[in-house]
Order: sequence, then C-alpha cells, then structure tokens
Amino acid sequence: MYEEKNYKCPLVERAMWDAECYDVQMVRYGFIKSGVLDFTLNKYKANLKCEDCQFNQLKQPVSDDERRVTA
Repeated sequence: MYEEKNYKCPLVERAMWDAECYDVQMVRYGFIKSGVLDFTLNKYKANLKCEDCQFNQLKQPVSDDERRVTA
C-alpha cells in the first residue's frame, strides 16, 4: 500500500504532502488549473525551483548513456 510522504518544500518553504507537490507539477505543465492549489503559484519561480528538486515526482531519471551524450 502507498504511504504518502510529507517534506519541506523549497518552493513554498513549508511542509507539503507529495500529492500536493504532484499537483504543483501538473499546474506547471499545464495539465490542470492552478485553482486546485491552496496558494498562488508563481510559475516562473516554480519552474526554477521545481525542475531540479529532489521531491519532483515528474523529474525524469537520467541514464548513464544520456549523461555521456550531453557531457
């Protein structure tokens, strides 16, 4: 069974459940409207903070082959 995680979000600087983080990513990518969030999302700031965040569930893992090609 899935257990939801809670951590301090670098974007909003407060505790956030991983489901809320997922919603932030969905808003960033334009899949859902920002009205689902309980705070006003600054998309520019979110793009800067979330892209490399360790908690970003949509961040694609980079394979060793991809590292060699881009390095």
